[in-house]
Amino acid sequence: MLTSEQIITFAYDIEYESAYDLTKPKNFSELKIYTAKGDLKKRWYVYFSYRNPESGKLKRLTPIYGKANSYKTKEERLEGSICL
Repeated sequence: MLTSEQIITFAYDIEYESAYDLTKPKNFSELKIYTAKGDLKKRWYVYFSYRNPESGKLKRLTPIYGKANSYKTKEERLEGSICL
């Protein structure tokens, strides 16, 4: 049977093990779609960032426009952006 000191020590170790997740940072951010708040008169695009190996910081790449702006409805543009 565990003593109260062992229980507290075990709980303390487990708590701080999960509190600090020091895994390696991701090299790319998730893909995001700029929708101009649903405004079809503005250009929509897809963008993301990558980790610069020299500085170690995320750097945004040039937006990708594709053919999404040729669609006339919001649903078509979202579908076109996702397929990109």
